[in-house]
Amino acid sequence: MLLGTNCEAIPEKFTIIPGLPNDLAYLCLACVPLSRYGRVKAVCKAWRATLYTKFLFDLRKKWGKSEEFLCLFRDDPSVVQGEIFDPRSESWSLIPPMPCDPHRYGLTNFVCVAVEGHLYVIGGSLFDTRSFPMHRPSSSGAVFRYDPVLSRWERRSSMNHARGSFACGVCNDNTVVVAGGGSRHAQFSAGGNRLSSVERYDVGKDRWFKEEDLPSVRAGCVGFVLHDEFWVMGGYGDSKTVGGVFPMDEYYRDGEILCTGSGKWSELPPMWEEGERCHLGRVAAMEGKNGEPLGIFMLEGFKIYRYDIASNRWQTESCLPRKVLAEEVCGIVALYQELYVIPGSSLTDLEFGRRPRPKRASLVLQVYNPKKRTWRQVLTKPPIRNHLSFPWAAMCSIRL
Repeated sequence: MLLGTNCEAIPEKFTIIPGLPNDLAYLCLACVPLSRYGRVKAVCKAWRATLYTKFLFDLRKKWGKSEEFLCLFRDDPSVVQGEIFDPRSESWSLIPPMPCDPHRYGLTNFVCVAVEGHLYVIGGSLFDTRSFPMHRPSSSGAVFRYDPVLSRWERRSSMNHARGSFACGVCNDNTVVVAGGGSRHAQFSAGGNRLSSVERYDVGKDRWFKEEDLPSVRAGCVGFVLHDEFWVMGGYGDSKTVGGVFPMDEYYRDGEILCTGSGKWSELPPMWEEGERCHLGRVAAMEGKNGEPLGIFMLEGFKIYRYDIASNRWQTESCLPRKVLAEEVCGIVALYQELYVIPGSSLTDLEFGRRPRPKRASLVLQVYNPKKRTWRQVLTKPPIRNHLSFPWAAMCSIRL
């Protein structure tokens, strides 16, 4: 794939493709799939330098040649390398570790989003050796940006309020909105503080701006952008104790909607009746084409639900064909108008009737097409053999 090379400026005297003007040669190279860049760059020095320029990637976007990729972090990005999956070539590449702080460890409940061809890792919960007591988790306000073309991380401006397990969405103007959150860590089932603060990040100015707070504290919530609105669903607020000993969360059945134009919040009524379910599963928002409405889907167990805006209800859409892979640790993400369900555990080759190979494991991705209402399976071999452990893991899609 394309990850990890140095860019070089192309002298004007260089001819990219003999017999063609360089403007047309740029367009030809922009049509080459990214999975072929590793081979194409070996043609000549001019091609190698051309393939990894911002101009070429801007040209790909302008002419509709951008491709979608799955970005996956199995664990703390500063410890375990991230991975990028190309659904067209069914190939993987690695993301170098994120810059680390020697005093902080165990980052979880962070969010990763893609904006303008860059990958952002925002917030999370972690432990700090300088805090007391050391076993108590704290929130992180750190923001890191990864450039897939240059294969380089850089630190960006931190949030005004540190937070983990929060709602996050990318607006149409390429700003990032975060809402709610707290300090709970994945190793603890309850506890930690909760927030109601809301912020918007301008990626161009590298600045965070305060927005109107949520009407109430809300952590563990889901966020997505629908047209010009930022939706926040589910989550939990204040905790209660059973018998005065065991803390339990009070999960929300409703949500809040922020109008990005006016900056005002409106209430979303309860999406299900008492007793239907405890809390939201994993949610993926699918972008529509040609003005079609977005599709909001939720994975819960081995079922996929679609959110109906008119009735404010989650309706059963489909069931996973392989229920053995329907773990609570599954993730879901939208790519190329399809839903990719990523299981937490891998399958050995023996389970597919093949001769087992030492230390080789396969990951089965179950892919659902909402338009055709059909399923297919993708059998891949990721470069990292660690099991996925949600909510330690985070994933998103990126266009390049």
